[in-house]
Amino acid sequence: MPKPDAFARAEDQQRARLLTTTCADTDVGRGCYRDNKRLIREIPCTYQIETNVIGSLPTDQCYKMEAPRRYRGVWIDEFEGQRFIPEGTRPPEWPRTDPKSPGWRERFEQARLATIWLDASRINLDQKPRQRGAKWFIEFVGRKTMYPGAYGHLGMSGHEVIVDRMISLRKCPEGGICR
Repeated sequence: MPKPDAFARAEDQQRARLLTTTCADTDVGRGCYRDNKRLIREIPCTYQIETNVIGSLPTDQCYKMEAPRRYRGVWIDEFEGQRFIPEGTRPPEWPRTDPKSPGWRERFEQARLATIWLDASRINLDQKPRQRGAKWFIEFVGRKTMYPGAYGHLGMSGHEVIVDRMISLRKCPEGGICR
């Protein structure tokens, strides 16, 4: 879980501080809820839709974001693996050894933190035909999460960038340089 300062709302900062404390009956409705006979601590940025159904806030309403700026780079457009590699940087090197080998966890965490999830859902890119799994050179105005954390699908990215306005998008040549 990110540090409490990473959250945009004071309520979520407080929830983050309390995550390691046990709920008491008097906490129900104030940071805890009852599920059958169990008391469960509320996670930052979540809300109850109905019994046993929990929703979560969008990234930019949950976490502090950097100011909007122009980005350029390569977007790897995969269904559960959106990745953005800013121009002038290299993709992270994921460990290729046995997960039980010494140092594997540290190399894995370094690669995860260096990965940037790209959220282009707000600009209706799905209306434009594009091949999933393709690499694209993308230029856009967007906002990046201010603090590292666990973003994107299964928290496999250390940061997230939300595309607010598209400037250009063109498919990278197969086997060629993408720019």
